Amino acid sequence: MIRSAFRNKTIGRVLLSAGALAILIFVILFPKECSKACGEGILLWAAAVLPSLFPFFILTSVLTGLGGAQKLADKVSPLTRRFKLPSAASYCFLLSALSGYPVGSRMIADLAENGAIDSKQAARLSALCSTSGPMFLIGSVGGAMYGNVRMGAILLASHLISVLLVCLCFLPFVKPLPERRSPTVRHNADNILQNSVQGAVVSILCVGGFIAFFYVLTQILRSVGALTPIIYLFSFLLAPFGAENAAEGLVYGLLEATHGCAALAASGATLSLPLCAFTVTFGGICIVMQQLGYLKKAGVKAAPFIGIKLLQGIAAFFVCWLLISP
Repeated sequence: MIRSAFRNKTIGRVLLSAGALAILIFVILFPKECSKACGEGILLWAAAVLPSLFPFFILTSVLTGLGGAQKLADKVSPLTRRFKLPSAASYCFLLSALSGYPVGSRMIADLAENGAIDSKQAARLSALCSTSGPMFLIGSVGGAMYGNVRMGAILLASHLISVLLVCLCFLPFVKPLPERRSPTVRHNADNILQNSVQGAVVSILCVGGFIAFFYVLTQILRSVGALTPIIYLFSFLLAPFGAENAAEGLVYGLLEATHGCAALAASGATLSLPLCAFTVTFGGICIVMQQLGYLKKAGVKAAPFIGIKLLQGIAAFFVCWLLISP
């Protein structure tokens, strides 16, 4: 078994190395196209993501540093206990709901490292604390991309309802797990604003880096024709609903949510908003990879987590569709 696991890990590294090498060769051979795609990703980040998320990152960090987030989390602890999770999970849920991806996953890793939750609780918590922030959905997607903050509010409602609904559906099949010791949370007000700004700068630059990289990756896949059959397939499936022009945005969203939301908003398709709800709730490969980087440290397995995110995305599509139906 150990030898098999080692072999699988070696194969995975070889495939990743081959993929990275192929991307590097393409960037060298087609620098103009890749530079343009990278610039488009950075422009989208600067225009739609940076203005809405950066101040929010600072303020939530200040709130956490001063202990305000912990006090607010105590108010929602009955909710996390309803999901058969320890009271410490309320802090993680609140930060995830306020700050968005991948803050919740990072908090889960911190709770596991501090011994507040075990791997089973981390797996359950990963489904509940995997949310996009309100400023991104209302400000970036609704306000900047759709030009209507009401649509952003509908997206936020659909997103949160679907996450909670899927978690509730699984409750009858799980047993309560024993309460573990609560983590020690230290609050230090010294240089709180400076530390919050520095942390927010790092976080927002990482978000921009992922968006820019996946813009380049999307351009490469599109140039070699890898996305064409998938776009045709989704166009065929969406044609009966008059939304075939949303297929390209949906495919982009499966790779990177921000790019997909922008393309869906620009498509003007009848189902663009429900498809956008699916995109932001699932998160796309870009956000899933960011989350798994933290969740694996807490013992969360990738396959069940991705499966839950797909279910939540599908639920968000139908909830959003019901909310906008006349």
